[in-house]
Amino acid sequence: MKTEQEKGITDISYQEFINRELTKDILNDENPLVIDLFAGCGGLALGFEAAGFKTTGYEMSEEACATYQYNLHGRCENITLTRYPTLIDNPKVIIAGPPCQPFSKGGYQLGLLDSRDGFPIFLDAVERYHPKIALFENVQGMLYRNKRYFEEIVATLSTNGYFVEWKILNASDYGVPQRRQRLFCVAHQSVWKWPAQTHLHHPYTAGEALGELALIVPAKAKFLTLSQDQYIQRYEAASKCINPRDIHLNAPSRTVTCRNLAAATGDMLRIRLADGRRRRLTVREGARLQSFPDWFEFFGTEDSQYQQIGNAVPPPILAKALALSVKACLKAEEQGLRTEISPSYQPQQLTLNFIRENPQISSRKTQKTRPRIAQKKYMEPKIEEALQILKAVGIPVDSQTPKRKLRLALTLLAVANLKPESSWTEACYWQGTKSWALTTREIIIFWNNNYLEVLGKPLSSGSYDDVRRKDLALLIPSGLVLRSAANPNASTNDPTRRYAVSEDAKDILLTFGTPQWQENINAFREKYGVLAERLFRTRQQNQVPVTLPDGTYIELSQGEHNLIQKAIIDEFLPRFAPGAEVLYIGDSAKKVLVRKDERLLQLGFFELERDLLPDVVAYDPVRNWLFLIEAVHSSNPISQIRHLNLEELTQNCTAPRIYVSAFKNRASFREWVLEISWETEVWLVESPDHLIHFNGEKFLGPYNQPNS
Repeated sequence: MKTEQEKGITDISYQEFINRELTKDILNDENPLVIDLFAGCGGLALGFEAAGFKTTGYEMSEEACATYQYNLHGRCENITLTRYPTLIDNPKVIIAGPPCQPFSKGGYQLGLLDSRDGFPIFLDAVERYHPKIALFENVQGMLYRNKRYFEEIVATLSTNGYFVEWKILNASDYGVPQRRQRLFCVAHQSVWKWPAQTHLHHPYTAGEALGELALIVPAKAKFLTLSQDQYIQRYEAASKCINPRDIHLNAPSRTVTCRNLAAATGDMLRIRLADGRRRRLTVREGARLQSFPDWFEFFGTEDSQYQQIGNAVPPPILAKALALSVKACLKAEEQGLRTEISPSYQPQQLTLNFIRENPQISSRKTQKTRPRIAQKKYMEPKIEEALQILKAVGIPVDSQTPKRKLRLALTLLAVANLKPESSWTEACYWQGTKSWALTTREIIIFWNNNYLEVLGKPLSSGSYDDVRRKDLALLIPSGLVLRSAANPNASTNDPTRRYAVSEDAKDILLTFGTPQWQENINAFREKYGVLAERLFRTRQQNQVPVTLPDGTYIELSQGEHNLIQKAIIDEFLPRFAPGAEVLYIGDSAKKVLVRKDERLLQLGFFELERDLLPDVVAYDPVRNWLFLIEAVHSSNPISQIRHLNLEELTQNCTAPRIYVSAFKNRASFREWVLEISWETEVWLVESPDHLIHFNGEKFLGPYNQPNS
């Protein structure tokens, strides 16, 4: 039985529904401004524009930006977002879909340790521009291994004056023809209502979305080969799949992702035709399953277009439903309405591991009646407040370990003479020779006397040098603390050096928690800059520049391993594979810098997971040779086991393979010589013109391989 709300919505065809809901109406300057971070091709912004918002996007992919600007009214800036971004002023709303890989159950769930984590950027933007509403989306994996990190995000938003609510939504409940469950979190200052589930009982099916496209064979259809069919059969058997993972036209599709759209993997989305053949989805078919209207055009290579579609989360139809809720929330705030959320339901920030019991929660009986988050332990509030100040002035707190975060906060509190019961208006700062200033030993004594409960045990005053080298090392260059207040010329190891809060930083501490605080933060940062940005620029200056044979410029992170990879590109390939195309190169900092999936798949690769591929894969089209090269610094030469694994990985490869272990010099080669597999090559950076052949039957070339 349909509800009144569902009538008139689910009784029309999918195409009619999409074209009605996602129109390209003319907008005016009075519409509320939305900043769209990690905007992609504009899937989220499309829904907001359809609901009557203006949008401005920020996206690192040039092709995704082109798609955004062609289809939407808003502009999209092609930039790589970094901490403390400078954005367009006066946004009413900030929305974001930070990269989901750090939190996905299908990934490693490294969270804030993952280089792709975009949440610090999102939180920086919210803190700086303070919109009426901030909304982000991510995978459910944030609530698994990274739940503590999610709670930190929620707590940070709460400390900025927002009510924070979150919920898992299924896209099929809102008219998207796929079952796509995602976590949505909204920070607001009024009354929030989640959008109604208009298609909960009558979702659109994949068949309704694809229509006639599912029954025809496109001009450039990509059919599964026999070996791919066999691989998928093994994949589904290993994963205990009962029903084949083909698209079932009588039900919503499985979740659409970049991986199952663009790559020939075991869980790829595919259509089974009446004759039994199976083909991959086209770009337009993937777009329809994501609820993009047919008038929405994509730019870039086919692989890029697949990536843009798979990354469009939430799909535009669900985005519009959320945008309408945002609009209602803004209207409620104009009317002066406020939500009623019990403080006990507000999550406590869990930035650190050094915690004490919440005195407000005493009996077990009381704990059982409260939500799980409220039962958790919490940090000494003064330390949390100190961390907030440190982050605001630009110290890279998020990248520190829990122990280091604690000590940074305690150091600031010590030099400001702030005890747990103190007010920030009592903070001390340098005003002359009789001002409050401490030696490093006295800083430790202050900790032991005032924050012993947090420390857990007294710290030895003998560790005073750590205070100088590690804790003050970030506070001094930030401008918060004076290096040697009374005697600026004192030597570094002078034990009488005393540290104090600088006069420039006094207003930051004295006005904390007041309306003037943010203005003082902005003035301080304008004068001293942002330490995190300075450190980032320093790291950037230390990158290893590499130019690939096709002229593409990339940067590897510092390290011996990546220096060997640079030598492979600069020295090995021009000598032994001139004109070769680099199909894959990784980075020791857990990044993939180049990966040409389409070319790898054409050569017969299936599993393209980073951990399975060697460090460098290059293809010589003249000789039809494929070079699989390991850069060996501290591990992983092409041993007999690695050789067998690579042969299995490339068993269907159409090009003969050459396996190479690259070492920096003879000394490092000698450490591994007994592990090198026969029928492979060894190359030394220090002797770039020579190869060492493990088997002497030929100078350089593929050995006897099944497909050679």
